Amino acid sequence: RDLEHSEKREVIRILKALTDALREQLPQLKQAFQFLAQIDFIRAKAKFALEINADLPIIESKPELVWYNARHPLLYLSLKGKREVVPLNITLDSVNRLLLVSGPNAGGKSVTLKTIGLLQYMVQCGLLIPLSDRSKVGIFQDIFLDIGDQQSIENDLSTYSSHLRNMAAFIQHAGERSLVLLDELGSGTDPNFGGAIAQSVLEALLKKRVWGVATTHYYNLKLFAGQRQGITNAAMRFDDKNLVPLYVLDIGKPGSSFALEIARKTGLPKDTLEEAEKLVGKDLAGFETLVRSLEKERQELSEKIKRMERQEAELKQSLAKYQSLSADLESRKKEIITKAKEEAAALLKSTNREIEKTIRHIRENKAERKETLRVRKDLESLQQRVAQRPAEKKEKAKEPIKEGDRVRIIGQEGSGVVLSVKGKTASIQFGELKSMVDISKLEKITAAVEKEISKRLRSVGININEKQAHFNSTLDVRGKRVEEVVPLLDQFMDTAILLGQGEVRILHGKGEGVLRKVIREQLRKYKEVASVADEHIERGGDGISVVVLK
Repeated sequence: RDLEHSEKREVIRILKALTDALREQLPQLKQAFQFLAQIDFIRAKAKFALEINADLPIIESKPELVWYNARHPLLYLSLKGKREVVPLNITLDSVNRLLLVSGPNAGGKSVTLKTIGLLQYMVQCGLLIPLSDRSKVGIFQDIFLDIGDQQSIENDLSTYSSHLRNMAAFIQHAGERSLVLLDELGSGTDPNFGGAIAQSVLEALLKKRVWGVATTHYYNLKLFAGQRQGITNAAMRFDDKNLVPLYVLDIGKPGSSFALEIARKTGLPKDTLEEAEKLVGKDLAGFETLVRSLEKERQELSEKIKRMERQEAELKQSLAKYQSLSADLESRKKEIITKAKEEAAALLKSTNREIEKTIRHIRENKAERKETLRVRKDLESLQQRVAQRPAEKKEKAKEPIKEGDRVRIIGQEGSGVVLSVKGKTASIQFGELKSMVDISKLEKITAAVEKEISKRLRSVGININEKQAHFNSTLDVRGKRVEEVVPLLDQFMDTAILLGQGEVRILHGKGEGVLRKVIREQLRKYKEVASVADEHIERGGDGISVVVLK
């Protein structure tokens, strides 16, 4: 027993001595603790940013909101590995500071509002957020929210009363550097009075030049946003055929609630729906029908415009690629011809020596002088014919080329404009491609010739465009032998380069890495290859090579 007490006293003594020794270091220990806490917080922010696939947008000191591909972080985490989150694209600028979002129930209006509020608050807390790095995020002095039901029995507040109390606070305190987010604006009371009060609230916020987003179903607010400067309508896109939300924010037009359509899908009797349509009134029903019709036409027009822009870009790219390949082919052709002529000249020179030897032999053997002269003249005539063609070509190329001339490479279809001339070299713009070309290889062309060239090239471009539409940008060589892979790869790469592909993938599998090594070595031979890298680990890793073309 005494030994136990002695041991306890000794432990206390040692701890006191240790404490006394550390007491002098207490300020440093506190500082170290704070430093470690700060490092731990930074690490936690970095880990969370990686988990939600966050990025750093362009930060603006003034209020601004131009977002591309924004995603709600919690929604992203809950759907990770299951399906993609539909990204949010939204713009608020100094001209249109308020956005009024309408659309069907469960169409994504509230999620849009919460995404804006959460991401804005995160970035102002120093966190990276899940959106494109080309997005612009401004800094707001205040962020006001009215989302959800805040009724309270204790404080004698109904749902509508709580909303009104928030509205009063927002109007009083919000200013030019404030962001206000309002969910289901005007709801919770008689729609006629609720809509009128909601419109007055929006008018007050506009006068104070407040930034914000509000969601609504009210018809009068949609009309107000369409007529009043400073506020813009937006709609949550909806598939009216299958009656399912698409969760895409469409800025520039009001959205339909699709109430009757959804009621019809849920199984309400036909006569009940017909009675509802009568009660709604022809004007409002007609407005909803017009909105849906405009949305359908807008989608069709948007798809056509995108398709035409894509085809135009592909055509320009194909023409530029064709002209570049054509110029390269012409250059190679001239090199081959020059080399062949040099070889022919060397052969002729050798033959000349042989003939001279023959002539000397004839003389030595006292042949007739007349026969000797004939042989020499035949030789000189042959030399002149061989040398005559390149001289004629050079005479044609001597026509002066100057800035602004329309030219083409001799023997080729592709035409271009002379940007500048430096010495014996000219800078030529072929479509979207700039190239330095020796002046001796150029010739001027007339407007009529250029028109005919463009007509032929368009035909070629369309054929290339058809090939591009059916081109598979992934080459699968799994299970093939090395000697089979190389020709397949060469054919695939030649086609990809000709069609102006920006990126292709080669699926070779992992295994022992033999195919991967052979493919990488073969790709190094292509000057058109900008980089080769492994696919993202979640999409195949080192079993797939991603090739980026110049």
